[in-house]
Amino acid sequence: MTSGKAIFGACTIAIAAFFFWPSVIGSWQEMQALRAARNEREALLKDRTDILARATEQYASYQAALAGEGGRALFSMVPAKKDTAELVSAIQDIAARSGAQIGEIRTADSKGKTSDPYRTLTLTIELSGSYSALRSFLSGLEQYVRVMSVESIEVSTDTRAPGSLRFGIRADTYFIQ
Repeated sequence: MTSGKAIFGACTIAIAAFFFWPSVIGSWQEMQALRAARNEREALLKDRTDILARATEQYASYQAALAGEGGRALFSMVPAKKDTAELVSAIQDIAARSGAQIGEIRTADSKGKTSDPYRTLTLTIELSGSYSALRSFLSGLEQYVRVMSVESIEVSTDTRAPGSLRFGIRADTYFIQ
């Protein structure tokens, strides 16, 4: 009778181990996958933090150079007069090269401080195209000889052209007063 109990006990333990083992291995594998995902996200966060720190440092350097010598460094980078026609023509050329379609360009003079040696011209540009066209357009703006700062970008789907995006870009450019 005791050998029957021993066999029954051994079979019960074997069956329990048979059903318990996959849950242990599954949980262990899931934990390993979660650790790997966490490490990957930490590395990505560190990279993005480094990029943001470098961008902030560059911006601070730019602001210091701009303010240096009472803004005289700005005179070498900013045109002496407001030439809206040239600016609009250049933006149309950049858009054509990037594959983006211009919907509208609006300009407005911004009221700056009277002590500033420069004035600001605010541009509002409505474009449509693909994401790669937007990237190419922004790259073109970055390489353009006039100093421009892109203040905001709004992206939405284009209801008139399926698969296309609409972009609203607000940028400031400068000229000497």
